[in-house]
Amino acid sequence: MRWQGAVLGLAAGFIGGLFGVGGGLLVVPGLVLWLHFEQRRASATSLATIVASSAAAVTRFAIDGSVEFDTATVLFVGAGVGAFVGARLAGQIPNYWLARGFVAIVVLSAIRLAVAGTSEEGADALVSGIAEPISLITVGLLAGVLSATLGVGGGVVFVPALVTLLGFEQQVSQGTSLAVILPTVLIGTTVHARAGRVDWKIGITAGLGGILGGLAGAQVALGLPESVLRRMFAVFLLIMAVRMMDKTKKPAGTSK
Repeated sequence: MRWQGAVLGLAAGFIGGLFGVGGGLLVVPGLVLWLHFEQRRASATSLATIVASSAAAVTRFAIDGSVEFDTATVLFVGAGVGAFVGARLAGQIPNYWLARGFVAIVVLSAIRLAVAGTSEEGADALVSGIAEPISLITVGLLAGVLSATLGVGGGVVFVPALVTLLGFEQQVSQGTSLAVILPTVLIGTTVHARAGRVDWKIGITAGLGGILGGLAGAQVALGLPESVLRRMFAVFLLIMAVRMMDKTKKPAGTSK
């Protein structure tokens, strides 16, 4: 079982480092379907893995100078508040409406990044001055709410927002996204660990694989032309949108 955890961690870490996301989209279903974990325990153990892979990947991006820590701090403030708000809203707003909004945002972001990816010049910044921190807090709020209500990682919101709103290079957007994800998942892991939901044997094994995968993914991302990486991320966003389609369906018997 430990080698399976290492394989999951390696794969998730590579995806996380390559695209600046958490990697839970691989770890959670892998733990549930491959190792037969209960869903809540799988989610908790996944966070422990993401701490290791995100730390490794963000370190590699930081060494390259591809992390804007001031920006990450502002995003983290918004994301923390958003997660709290999302937890309070859970059950009050139908999840299928939130999922529909998420899919729409992701598809539009994918189109925007694909268009920007056709040119090495990338996307121009849409906001500046006082609008910049306001936009970052808003993006953080949105990512936090979606994460708390739908279980969607913040990276799929942070990265395209940083490229589109601030005109960041793709690699800098992904490194900054990981800098926000790391403390967020660390807090989540601490909460789950205190509740006894983390399988530490698998978590540590997967985390070791995640460190290697995160470093490898970040190295590949930093070596790719920005336009190519943007197009790859656009495809990744579309895959995420497809995965969320089931959640956009209105449950039978609901009137809203």
